[in-house]
Order: sequence, then C-alpha cells, then structure tokens
Amino acid sequence: MSDIVVFLRSHFRYGDQIVAFPTLYQLAQWWPRKRLRVVSKYDVGSFYRDLPWVDEFVMAPDFRRQLASLPRHAMMSVNLHHTSERFGLINLLRRPPLRMGYRHARLTDAVWTHHHVKDESEYIGLSGLRMLSTYRPVDPETAARQCFGALAARVRGRVAPADVVFIPGGGSGAFKRWDIGRYIALAGLLKPALGPDARFTFVLGPDEARELALLRALARPDFRIEHCRSVPELAAMMLPARLIVANDCGPSHIAQAAGVPYVGVFNEPNPEWFWRRDHARDVVPDDGSDNIDSIVPHRVRDACLAALAAYRARPARQSATSPHGAAPSVHERGRPFARGRRPSALGAAALRARSL
Repeated sequence: MSDIVVFLRSHFRYGDQIVAFPTLYQLAQWWPRKRLRVVSKYDVGSFYRDLPWVDEFVMAPDFRRQLASLPRHAMMSVNLHHTSERFGLINLLRRPPLRMGYRHARLTDAVWTHHHVKDESEYIGLSGLRMLSTYRPVDPETAARQCFGALAARVRGRVAPADVVFIPGGGSGAFKRWDIGRYIALAGLLKPALGPDARFTFVLGPDEARELALLRALARPDFRIEHCRSVPELAAMMLPARLIVANDCGPSHIAQAAGVPYVGVFNEPNPEWFWRRDHARDVVPDDGSDNIDSIVPHRVRDACLAALAAYRARPARQSATSPHGAAPSVHERGRPFARGRRPSALGAAALRARSL
C-alpha cells in the first residue's frame, strides 16, 4: 500500500511527464522509507516505472478508480492537476493528513492543508516544486539538477557528455520546429565565440527522420548525432554541456533542469514551458507572426551569448551534486520498504496533523 500518492496532470505527452520528475524526486528525498504511487488518467507508466523513486504507477481514467488509488491510510496526497474539482473532492472524501494542491478559485480550494496559487505564467516544472516548498523549503534548481543527475548516474559510461547541445524536434508539429538548417547556420555563428574546438550534439527523436538524414549526409566532424536516447542518457549528455538550444519539445525540459545556459526557440511566448532565469533566454518571432522560421539565426546567436555571459557572472554556488552532477539515487542510498517499519518522527508528526 502506498503512503504518498501523486495525481499527475491529465496530459500524455513526453514533456508533460518530464516536468513532474523533480517533484517526485524531492518527495522521495524527504521520505525515503515511504512508498510513492503515481496516478494518471493516461497510460504513461513507461515514464515512471523505471524511476528509482517511484514504487507504483496506476492508470486511473475515471473518478471511481482515481478515488480507489488514494488509500484511506495514505499519509499524503500531492495534486498536480489544477483544472478540475474532482481531485479536491477525492481528497475531501479520503482526507489524508497532508493534502497539497493548487488554489485556482475553485470550490474545493479549502481542502488543501498546503497549497500553491496556480499561475499560468510560471514554468510548470517549477510550479510543482513551489507547491512542495509550502511544506518545507526547496531549492528548485538544486532539486531539478539532482533529479536528473540521479538518473544520469545509472547510465554513466554509456553515453559521452556533450559540449553544445541542439534539440531541433517538436512533437506537437511543424509550427514548433525551428528548422534544422537554421541550427546548422547557428553552429557556424557560434564558433567564433565558443572556439574552433566547439562540438555540436544534435538530439533527435523518432519524428526527426528528415533531420537525421540531412545531418548524416553532411558528415561534419564537429557534429554528433544522438538518436532516440533514453531520459537517463539524455541527462548524462546534457548535465555537463556548456550551452543548450532547443525547440519547445519534451527533451527541452531535461535541458532546463540541467541548469546550464539555455536558449528556447518558440513560435510564440510560452512562459508555462520556459524556465525564466538569468542564464536562460527565449526567442520568439519579432515580426508579429507566430511563424517560428521567421526567427533568424543571428537573433538566437545573440541570445546564446547573453545566456553564456549571464551564467559566467553568477555568484559561485556550492554544488549539492557530486563532481559528475549526479546525486545518489534513492536505491543507491538504500530505501527499505519492509512492511511494519516504524515511521520516521516527521512521518509520525504528519500522521497526527490531520486537519479539516
């Protein structure tokens, strides 16, 4: 039986799952001996079953099964869905001692013991971590980087680290794809600033057959192609990178979690999917259109140089990760699941904190 239950947003795309990983990771860091269940309306279990800090994935497409997925003895419910009253009602019926959710001007807002006000201009991966911070302080950048560092540690040696990463995909369609030819031109524009030894890794997925064929035909020694890599492998590549440029796509959220200089290319402003920080820049059309290919490579080059300069100017921070950017995974730290184990003092206090 699960102690912590997380209800995901009702979305099924790659990026919608990736942005939830740091929130799940942080919960496991706080309660390493508690069992964590993840619940979704969709069959997206392949994203979660291999995460070392997730014990169970449940597909629950309707209210009855969603209610059943939150056991009566559960210590905590975390609700990342913000557009429905049903999860507030589920928590009202089950009443776990800790109930985290979004306040969004809904009737069931008052059910939450801890809440974060939903802001659709806030990066969605940051939003979940800020919800957790209403219970205990969280450094979102450290949590996100450690999360993917823990995944990268599981494939160390399987993939080489990257220097500069380009991600020209866009699973939602051509309107999100800044063209591969512009990425190739960008590489040439960046060489004077990055040096003649700069190497460019192109991250491609199953939908980028045209891009794959073009890059292979070029056979450039400064271009490296990584095709259909797993999430841990992508993390291992991106964490050491000195710059990442990406379209709005699933792997772009691994890139943003890495915390390195980042430039996102969008067909229109999209703050919910862009983590705005000093060392990150978004580039959108400046001609009043939503045509992503109206963005010229020189504008993206300038954004890259600004992100790099801002990153160099940041105050030195004591890294909470290992020298390889990887925190130990939950299983490496040891995570006993023996039934009947006494709860921690914190868990016991939470169980006594029943309210509402």
